[in-house]
Amino acid sequence: MATIEVKDGNPVGAIQQLLRSILERGLVSAILAPQEIPSKKTVVQTLVRDPAKLDAANPLAPVFSVNSARILAKMCAVLAPQALADDTEAPDQTEAPDEPDESAEAEAGENQTQAESADQAADGPAEAPPIGVVLRACEVRAVVELVKLQQIDLAPFLIIGVDCWGAYSVPDYAAKVSAGPQDGSVTADFLKQAAAGTLPEDLRGACRICQFPVPTCADVAIQLIGEDINRQIGLQAGTDKGRALLAAMELDETPESDGRADAVAKLTEAKKALADQDLSDFLATIEELCINCRNCSAVCPICYCKQCVFDGQVFQYPLDKYLDWSGKKGVLGLPTDKLLFHLTRLSHVVTSCVACGQCEAACPNGIALGRVYQRISAAAQQALDYEAGRSLDEELPLSTFREDELAVAEN
Repeated sequence: MATIEVKDGNPVGAIQQLLRSILERGLVSAILAPQEIPSKKTVVQTLVRDPAKLDAANPLAPVFSVNSARILAKMCAVLAPQALADDTEAPDQTEAPDEPDESAEAEAGENQTQAESADQAADGPAEAPPIGVVLRACEVRAVVELVKLQQIDLAPFLIIGVDCWGAYSVPDYAAKVSAGPQDGSVTADFLKQAAAGTLPEDLRGACRICQFPVPTCADVAIQLIGEDINRQIGLQAGTDKGRALLAAMELDETPESDGRADAVAKLTEAKKALADQDLSDFLATIEELCINCRNCSAVCPICYCKQCVFDGQVFQYPLDKYLDWSGKKGVLGLPTDKLLFHLTRLSHVVTSCVACGQCEAACPNGIALGRVYQRISAAAQQALDYEAGRSLDEELPLSTFREDELAVAEN
């Protein structure tokens, strides 16, 4: 493990300097990192090529408006074009003329030059450095699932995961900024509470019960939990790509903090206790509050279908059908298919849900979707002996077959 020094008790500044140094040394071609907007009322992901433009970077801000796995998937949506030779037809094989053709000779010389240049290119310049991507733990786990769902290619990226105690909703964070933080910034106030082991009670619902505060499968993990982040921050390489980065940075090697494992376990257990809540009124809540806006689907990193089944003809009903349903029941609540939509979405995402809570944050009526999905997906994944985002090598339950995989459920 390596460490970086924190000067003047400013861990955000230390991470800014780390990212700036990585970019200045050419170890990455760009940095994707959250930065504060001018009003400081939220952060947005930014793709930075100029090291001087990282002054507002704040990966520790307890707020995020989008699961950035969706951003990476969008970056990978258009694949690089195939080599031109693969797409062109073979040239006509015509008989050469008897007399020398100057244009043909010139073309032949040009082709030879191009071939030599291609050979030199193959042997010469190395491929471009990866894009450094700074992500929260739940975002890293979503990336892992989208890699397995063939929506993200990890080759162009270097994943830098950050320990996460949780986050506020975007409106709550903005309100705290407007109210005036005690220690100079909402981030500083939050980190002070987190270090003392007293997390705020007004965190996002999904964050209050999140049991995965540490980024898994990241190339480099920025370790905060269990560290004295006013003095130093730990960096742990998880892959060969990450080890190469830390070696190039020439950082001091230090043993992992003695208290880190205990601090992570304590935080996880505290949040696990909060997850055991009564969800018996969920169905009634859906019927009462859901307006079928499908915002939850639009922000979910695992909902990647180009067209949702609910946008198709299957759920386009003639007027007579509405009148028929209304006649049978006497009264028909509208819009229809609210519960069916959520049950369908659950069946699609339950094995890969990382409980990031963006569905709940996007709900205009504040339905506790993140907590419900977390509870149901955790049970489903446990039954299938699977954990979303745990490993790139762990096969998706629906992509493989085991004779006895549902033995627990059957019994």
